[in-house]
Amino acid sequence: MVMVSFWWQLLSACLMCFAFGAQMQKWEVADVANSDLPGRKVEVRYNNQPIAALIYGEGQTKVYLHVYGDERELLTNSGMTADGKPFGLYPHHRGIFIGWNQIRSELGVDDLWHMRGTQIRLQRLDELRTAGESAIIVATITWHSARKDENGSDLLLTEKRRLVISRPDGKRTQIDATFTLVAERDLTLDGDCHHAGIHFRASNEVAERRGETSYLWEPQLPGDGGRVVSKELKWARLVFPIGKNWYACTILNAPTNPTEELSWRDYGRFGFFFRRTLRKGETLTVSYRFIIERLNEPERTPEARESVRKSVQALYEAFAKQFGK
Repeated sequence: MVMVSFWWQLLSACLMCFAFGAQMQKWEVADVANSDLPGRKVEVRYNNQPIAALIYGEGQTKVYLHVYGDERELLTNSGMTADGKPFGLYPHHRGIFIGWNQIRSELGVDDLWHMRGTQIRLQRLDELRTAGESAIIVATITWHSARKDENGSDLLLTEKRRLVISRPDGKRTQIDATFTLVAERDLTLDGDCHHAGIHFRASNEVAERRGETSYLWEPQLPGDGGRVVSKELKWARLVFPIGKNWYACTILNAPTNPTEELSWRDYGRFGFFFRRTLRKGETLTVSYRFIIERLNEPERTPEARESVRKSVQALYEAFAKQFGK
């Protein structure tokens, strides 16, 4: 009996160690070579399945985040081929990205949306780690003008980008994105809602199936011309097809963010826009939660859309509490 008890305890201990080890290996984050695109990527995996990838480096003009679906399919737009050639509709729209097509400063007006002679570069990866049920990426990124000042500097902004990627209940991908911008000279972030702000762009496949996409937003205001004007915008949700599957991307807009407009397009690009003037050394921080989930079917009936509206509003209210709202 003693011997049986000993072996049973040993087996139990081994099983506990195995379970603990498996849990510790659930999330992985690593800076690796990118065989699919120019540059490099910080790849995030969950149970060895790709979840997201931060794209940067040589051959890239901006830093952006790719998101993957439940069947390892790429949900977001890369805008280029593996050899660096532009690809698809509006190839400057890439994944989850940030930019303004008119940044005004002493250097003139710079386009950091279409990236016309300008650059958004990753300078260093400050933090790559897993923590409990998430993966964390923190990077220092610099925004550069197409021109230089008398001292030879083209620096406009220094950004700290923090991404916390998780899988609540294992059913959806959640990306908490915080962008902290520090002005390196007096400047104004300017433009229009279709060419500036923080956006999600679905895969180019969606542009070829634009008749199948749909949107919801809160509050329920007119959205003629793909533009919703309000300082009270809380969230927006895109439903889109990829292959035989359906997905939704919801962006929750932190109540502390400056907000002027929501921009949306049927080809799968949407996001929040605002203008802001910053003095040299001034800091602007904005936060968003992106929720990407696979659907059994698109939400087409009024009843289904109303049910979704209520569930997303609950998600928003939980998110807003983090900001004391």
